[in-house]
Amino acid sequence: MIQTIISKENYDKTIILLKEKYEVLDETGCFFAVTSTEYDRYGNVIHDFFDVISEAVETGYTYVNTIVYPGGNADNASFRDNVKYIVWLCKNRENMTFDKDAIREKHIWKDVEWGKREKNYNPKGKDPGNVWIPTLDDGKAHITKHILLSESEIFARLISMSGCGEDYEIFKTDTANKNTVCESGIERDTANTSKCCKQCDVKADNVSGRIVFGTSEKMDMIEDGCISAAVTSPPYWNLKDYFKKGQIGQESYDEYLSRMKTVWRECYRKLKNDGSLWININIRVRNGHVILIPKDFIKMCRKIGFFYKGIFIWHKSSGIPTGDKNIVDRHEYVLVFSKKENLIINTEIQKSFKDYKNEDICGGAFWNINRKAGSVGKKYIHPAIYPNDLVKRIILMTTKAEETVLDPFLGSGTSLI
Repeated sequence: MIQTIISKENYDKTIILLKEKYEVLDETGCFFAVTSTEYDRYGNVIHDFFDVISEAVETGYTYVNTIVYPGGNADNASFRDNVKYIVWLCKNRENMTFDKDAIREKHIWKDVEWGKREKNYNPKGKDPGNVWIPTLDDGKAHITKHILLSESEIFARLISMSGCGEDYEIFKTDTANKNTVCESGIERDTANTSKCCKQCDVKADNVSGRIVFGTSEKMDMIEDGCISAAVTSPPYWNLKDYFKKGQIGQESYDEYLSRMKTVWRECYRKLKNDGSLWININIRVRNGHVILIPKDFIKMCRKIGFFYKGIFIWHKSSGIPTGDKNIVDRHEYVLVFSKKENLIINTEIQKSFKDYKNEDICGGAFWNINRKAGSVGKKYIHPAIYPNDLVKRIILMTTKAEETVLDPFLGSGTSLI
């Protein structure tokens, strides 16, 4: 039996390894599938990490988390996609071996404001998150550099956190002969349904906005083919109750998907031929079972006629704490779709976003943007506000002055701002 297996292969080889190695993976072990999004020559996604998760769960694995880190640029993408994904899987969630202390980093605030907040700090270091971009600092809580980890450093982290010692196997393609090679630590014997009823117009700085109070499942009040970009953060299924009669998200999962498909179909109808749809969404894990909402959205949008163009990573410095056998969630996904095959996006504007103190990371598909949370966010009544800058970037990259943007789930009004 093997304690830890790491695969860094293309999609097809990864799926083969997942199935071949399932029986030899120890009950306490982990399988880490290091992957990236694969595109065809037109910039359409062929396979992504959601597909890996789906195949793994069908094989019998339990999904733990997805770690992301910057590395290289994907071939044929419509934008600079520098995201690598590590799909973290195991066979037995309760018995899985995980050493959180092995991958902790130091607290940059510890020596600055420990004081009365000492209880918030683990002396061994801060809780590791699922975005792997380590930092250097000046000792006064100011980050001086973001670190780009090498492949060997990534592998070393995975081996350390899985507590396998020398009991591991790494599968990756030999760049010289294009064949899969195995590196082993141990030598082995290979024998909202209500009718739209109200709307209001707002104006500011020569920009006009219209708010419609009703359901995005039927947007007849909006002219077909007039929208340049649709950007939204839809309700998650069975997560937040917005206390609105007929709201989307509190029904059965099948009904939720059916209603969401109606919304995406309406967005398709309202978009111009060169328009795009941007959806901020994440995976859900409920009672130990993974719910691949993003993958289900991708499937339905493709059926409607959209071209799936890839993923941007919303990296949040503040995250959602998890248990002892997991790491902190510090990212969400922004799915990108276009109405015609050629995604119209201003890549020069994309390159201008400087979120990291490392030019090799900046200008790609990682966006480090924080939202109002904790004591700062208490005055906001909406329970899931996403940041103004997230929407602003999408609008800047995809539209020109005097064009129209649609948000079918306006929430607190971020897109309107």
